[in-house]
Amino acid sequence: MVDSSNKSHSDPPQHSQGPSDQQEFGYGKPPKHAQFQKGKSGNPAGRPKAQIGISIKEILDGDQRGKNGEVVPRRDAYVIALLNEALRGNQKAFAKFMKLMHRSGLIRREQTTNPGVVYVGESNITREEYVRNFGRPMGEPKR
Repeated sequence: MVDSSNKSHSDPPQHSQGPSDQQEFGYGKPPKHAQFQKGKSGNPAGRPKAQIGISIKEILDGDQRGKNGEVVPRRDAYVIALLNEALRGNQKAFAKFMKLMHRSGLIRREQTTNPGVVYVGESNITREEYVRNFGRPMGEPKR
């Protein structure tokens, strides 16, 4: 039998620590010349930087050329377009227009001498006059 007490199979081989130019490399440890340089991106042609945005104020402070060639401030052009959409029946445009009017303080409430509800007194008309003016009363069968 061979005496195995002198040899240990679980110990890894000893490497001598040499100068720093003999670094270990392998998985997760690339050689020094292949590592990314400090301060430089690993993907120089990668995603471009985002452009500096333009503020809404800069956009609205510009001028817009109208259909007939007149120069109109963009703020006015926006309000005109919004009003035109509201007049066409667009409910969202109307709501935005009213909100804009309210915020700018351009809505005014006038005192009226006329009441909001008008009372109309009863009038005595005959059945024939009613049918002639308004048609058959509701709930009445056809004749």
